[in-house]
Amino acid sequence: MNEILRRERQWLPLDPPRGHRATIGGIIATNDSGPRRHRYGAPRDLIIGIELALVDGRTAKAGGRVVKNVAGYDLSKLMCGSFGTLAIVTSATFKLAPVAPFSQTVVATVSDLRKLSDLALAIAAAPVGPTAVEVQSPPHRLLVRFETTEGAAAAQTTIVRDLCIAHGATVSAISGQADVDAWRAHESRIFSASGTVVKIAVLPTHVGDMLASVQRLTAGAAVECDIAGRAALGIVVVRLGGDAGAHAGIIEDLRRDAGARAGSVVVLSGSADVIGAAGRFGAIGDAAPLMRAVKARFDPNRMLNVGLAPWA
Repeated sequence: MNEILRRERQWLPLDPPRGHRATIGGIIATNDSGPRRHRYGAPRDLIIGIELALVDGRTAKAGGRVVKNVAGYDLSKLMCGSFGTLAIVTSATFKLAPVAPFSQTVVATVSDLRKLSDLALAIAAAPVGPTAVEVQSPPHRLLVRFETTEGAAAAQTTIVRDLCIAHGATVSAISGQADVDAWRAHESRIFSASGTVVKIAVLPTHVGDMLASVQRLTAGAAVECDIAGRAALGIVVVRLGGDAGAHAGIIEDLRRDAGARAGSVVVLSGSADVIGAAGRFGAIGDAAPLMRAVKARFDPNRMLNVGLAPWA
């Protein structure tokens, strides 16, 4: 779809992992996103209209082709992240963005994970507009991407470079094919290797604490790990490798630490044994009754993706 949109210098700014294998309906159902979520948001931030096939055979529409036309319940956003448990998405309308003429990435390397979190927060507060601020480990790096005109990218790169140096980071800037290759490698470090992949979501100010927990727990269990994620948004993705028998215990400990910070840990992928032992979502708290009530309204006979999610 984006190949067609680029002919008009437009694109749908969603870059979920393994996007070449994704469908639009699947991206909506999982509310999945990638590094550019820092600037453009997730699918629920971009969707403005939807058409659904309900379990009783009827179709329903919500939203439309312009932004300010939603009255009543916003079904478009409700479907984002519903994992196909409520209805089947047959059509969707999104806000688009112009294709940027130039891309440049600042790569900042620091000595420990907590410094990465502090630096990400400092960049988020700076007068710059990156499309992505990604943490990466190992090695401990921050990738800050600017997709705009070449002049604007250069000016913002100077600001971020000075900020990184002030935080004790080693800095370089890449563009062209090196920029493309760096982001392709960034995605593959998590999703192109075997193991268990979990997503940690906390407040951005708690990312440093959670990164420290990941490092402590994996080192204690002698489990290798790779880390990536939207550091300034509080979203971190971790791939656990090595002994899969230790993964469920690490996930439980991470959930305890995240829960103390009003966060969550979700298993994105892993073996049946790990998912069976740890559970995919963990506890969902006092939202469970409301979520099950919504499920009962849309799918009273429980025909769609039963058992996939805690409310299904």
